[in-house]
Amino acid sequence: MNLEKLLARQSALLVDMRALADKATLSDEEATSFDNMEKEYDSNEKQIERLQNLASREAKDKAPVNKPVVEAINEPLPKPYKNLTEQLRDIKLAAQGQISDNLRTVQNAMGGNVAVGSDGGFAVQTDFAGLMMASAAMAGDILPRVDSYEVKDGSNAVKWVDIEEEDVSTSVFGGVRVYWASEAATVAKSQPTLKEKELKLEKLMGFAYATYELDSDSSFIDTLYTRAFETAITRSLESAICSGDGIGKPLGLLNSPALVAVAKEAGQGAGTILWENLSKMYNRARDKSKGVWLMHPDSHEQLDFLSFPVGTGGVPVYLPATQAGQLDSLRGRAIVECDHCSALGTQGDINFVDFSQYMLAYKGGVDAATSIHVQFLTAENCFRFIFRANGMPKVSKKLTIKNSPNQRSPFVSLATRA
Repeated sequence: MNLEKLLARQSALLVDMRALADKATLSDEEATSFDNMEKEYDSNEKQIERLQNLASREAKDKAPVNKPVVEAINEPLPKPYKNLTEQLRDIKLAAQGQISDNLRTVQNAMGGNVAVGSDGGFAVQTDFAGLMMASAAMAGDILPRVDSYEVKDGSNAVKWVDIEEEDVSTSVFGGVRVYWASEAATVAKSQPTLKEKELKLEKLMGFAYATYELDSDSSFIDTLYTRAFETAITRSLESAICSGDGIGKPLGLLNSPALVAVAKEAGQGAGTILWENLSKMYNRARDKSKGVWLMHPDSHEQLDFLSFPVGTGGVPVYLPATQAGQLDSLRGRAIVECDHCSALGTQGDINFVDFSQYMLAYKGGVDAATSIHVQFLTAENCFRFIFRANGMPKVSKKLTIKNSPNQRSPFVSLATRA
């Protein structure tokens, strides 16, 4: 029997053993059955340990010799469950008043309360909860690029002090100036302008239904739920980072007060993208070396027909990737496709942005609750997941430089071409 089947069998044995253990008295036949299941469970545990050790040795044997090995030491919280669905099953049983020792262990360690009814909440084991966010953050095209911070337990916000700077034509850091001074001369004092900023966590919530039949297949539903919520978290956060209105969700860079919108060219056709547009966008960035092109796939398509005018002809300026795994580039900066950008021809369909100037805060845990009553007549169990996060641009003002009427920003967009 392979590892996945053994884990599924262990989950089924625990459910059957719990059902017998909750009875006031057991018949001789039931007692014998319980003892046999207990022996089988212990035997399976040894087999699971052998298979896991074998898999670990095989993985180590295949790993590059020079690859560093990182070991976890002094794990702070217990992990009695082997997969997410095993814990969800115990949560379902707890909703019926049958609280297992494993669930009680997790809740006590994480500060949760198990003395609740069918609509109560139960904290998800830390490695499952963290896996959802960690996997989502690595899978997206935008999330790995932003400046992310995990908010620890006991806090629901991030506070920091930042430089409030909007004009460097005569000073820097919001007011610092120096002067050429003659001997014994005095100069005016100056100091930086500081502003305290705060980012409070908001709530991202989703529901999932599991039929009686689906709930019985531990390995499948575990993979299904994990992938589904990883994808949902990724798309919801990236959508908000792009265009969120900041009301109960992150403030998107396209709604930032620091956004610089480059006007279309005189006589420019609707939905078109010209070299002049891109050149001006590139040169409105505060730090070109950190910028990437963020654009809707339909806008990306327009670059295939882009050329730099030379006399009556033109030369290509867009460089598609030449190898698998590479990103297309423009002016030497990567192009990132994102369907959360605006539609082709409207402001926000193509942007030049510095994601390091966007802050994302999240709470690593995913809270879960269950109800057996929501879909009782169709024999479905409802699982509710809540994830807390928020984000905002670090800068809130456009930057004015010396000897130029054009403002700069980490977030530059092309205005509507109607």
